[in-house]
Amino acid sequence: MPRLSELQVSPGRGTLVGLLVTLLVALALAFTNHAHAQQARVTHSSGHLPTVGILVPGVSLAGIKLGMTEKQVGKILGENPVLCTVAISKLCAEPVFLYEYTHGEPLGVGVKFHAFEGNELVSAVFTLGTIQGWHTKEGLKMGDPVSNIYNFYSTPINTNCIGFAALSAKSGKVTTSFYTADGIVSGFALTQPPEGVCQ
Repeated sequence: MPRLSELQVSPGRGTLVGLLVTLLVALALAFTNHAHAQQARVTHSSGHLPTVGILVPGVSLAGIKLGMTEKQVGKILGENPVLCTVAISKLCAEPVFLYEYTHGEPLGVGVKFHAFEGNELVSAVFTLGTIQGWHTKEGLKMGDPVSNIYNFYSTPINTNCIGFAALSAKSGKVTTSFYTADGIVSGFALTQPPEGVCQ
């Protein structure tokens, strides 16, 4: 078997060296891509706040449904929320988990829990701020003009909240709300009794 130095200087064998280098680079890239894929799987399975959240009216927001347990929410959004307490806000008399993006403005999702038959279950899920790219299943986007709401939902109920308004529609016990401010869609929410529309 020839030595590497012989492969480099022997006539007609330069292509073999190039082939070996190409093969080594390809193997290195394959292992790197595999490692990134494994890391992505671990991140996904442990839960995280989605880059683009989808509101399915009457059903879910960012994959969170009313009636879920803390553990079910953690599997979807992650296990490290900020816990809102009464010391932070009087609105946090019951557990409210805040899931925020780690960079930039404090944007994300709030998940409120209420005791139902001895279990702490999701009673409200709502956006924190206007998150670019988040939209409804039907295509209404945050940042759209308020008038676009009427293109998708015929007769929403108007509620004035502190600093924003909510246009809402009921389906059974579930209320889907579109938060508005300054003439645009600024947020989404799903609530059920005893929670109010303004979150």
